[in-house]
Amino acid sequence: MLAPAQRMDLIVDVTASTGETAGLMRLDNDLWREQVRFPVQGTASSARRGPPKALSPNARMDLPAIAGARPLEMAMQGGAMGRMGSARFDGKTLRFRELVERGQFWALNGQVGMGDAPFAKFDRGETVRLRLVNQTAFPHAMHLHGMHFRQVSRNGSLGPMRDTILSLPGEPLEIAFTADNPGKWLFHCHMLGHAASGMTTWIEVA
Repeated sequence: MLAPAQRMDLIVDVTASTGETAGLMRLDNDLWREQVRFPVQGTASSARRGPPKALSPNARMDLPAIAGARPLEMAMQGGAMGRMGSARFDGKTLRFRELVERGQFWALNGQVGMGDAPFAKFDRGETVRLRLVNQTAFPHAMHLHGMHFRQVSRNGSLGPMRDTILSLPGEPLEIAFTADNPGKWLFHCHMLGHAASGMTTWIEVA
């Protein structure tokens, strides 16, 4: 399952014959639907190609050293059935009804939208281990600007490099990254309606 802003690379062997139409299908709500179709032209090759050569190593893909990483936790809150009583917005603590009247429905650690202070400040080169806890009834595609992270599995192994991860209700997950890019960086839900109505924060790396 891909969230908004997530990407994947596909290597596809076309097995349809010349003159036929090939396609890629997607499974959506238990139904197969056509994602793309294209006509097959030219002379078919009887020899199957092997996998492509690996790309040159990317120095920025080094695994973060999570032993001794700084632990943090971020709670996603709000929305229908979210039971969020109140949160901070524009420097004030407002009840959920007051937030809704202002078009704000979501919060991260009790803060709606961009606060004056960042969610966290990091020294350049610091390793971070961030636990995401989805307390809402909806999935959220959490997207980090400026850096990439890896998901930390329950056994402590690290997954592929990402800048967006899908957080499901009631299923905590952990990400780890090295804060190696100085600046002020957004961290927000990439369901952009969620971001515009409160689920946006920022971090600072110096």
